[in-house]
Amino acid sequence: RFSETTNQSQQHFWRTTMITKCPETEMLLEYSAGSMQLAPSIAVTAHLNFSDACAATSKSLQDIGGHLLDQHCEEISDELLDDIFSRIDEPESRSQHSCKKDVACQDSIANQLPPFVSGLLPQSLKWRKLSPSLRAAPINVGERRYELALHKIDAGGKVPDHDHRGQEITVVLKGSFSDEDGVYQPGDFLVREPGESHRPMAAQNDDCICLSVLEAPIKLKG
Repeated sequence: RFSETTNQSQQHFWRTTMITKCPETEMLLEYSAGSMQLAPSIAVTAHLNFSDACAATSKSLQDIGGHLLDQHCEEISDELLDDIFSRIDEPESRSQHSCKKDVACQDSIANQLPPFVSGLLPQSLKWRKLSPSLRAAPINVGERRYELALHKIDAGGKVPDHDHRGQEITVVLKGSFSDEDGVYQPGDFLVREPGESHRPMAAQNDDCICLSVLEAPIKLKG
């Protein structure tokens, strides 16, 4: 799974005890079962690299699932087994779900992010300005249903008031921001459902960088 890409010392550096927002158990169950779409799965993995508690929960769910599978094993035919082994022996293909890359991201922002996230970034980021204080850089991982992107809010900057036409997942990577419902620190995992609206504002002392998963474009209000 993606979280294996960071070594133990790097993981410890990015852990935080300030996390107050985590994925619901149902989402962790879907993630642990391997049935989650790629972009949301990346967001959950990013959160697990911050949260020991959620990482332990996910591990427990995987162990339970593995135990249940062991209890329902059935014999397979020799033909099917031969087919499986032949597929294993085939050269590795570059599928649309591959997140491997050969060159590290050259954008200065990559050095400010957890190693797991910076490892996903392309060699260069194409930032687009969405408002005076907000920029976004898409991350292409071959996902069709969701858009995966970095969002950067300048220190003290406000994002225009907006609502959502689809689900939005946000993982705070650096800095912090607040909205009508609270303050969010690195590692916090937020889910906004269609119809919900808010107006994020970054803290005054630092830029805020988030990993975002959008199911549909947001709609500015006013």
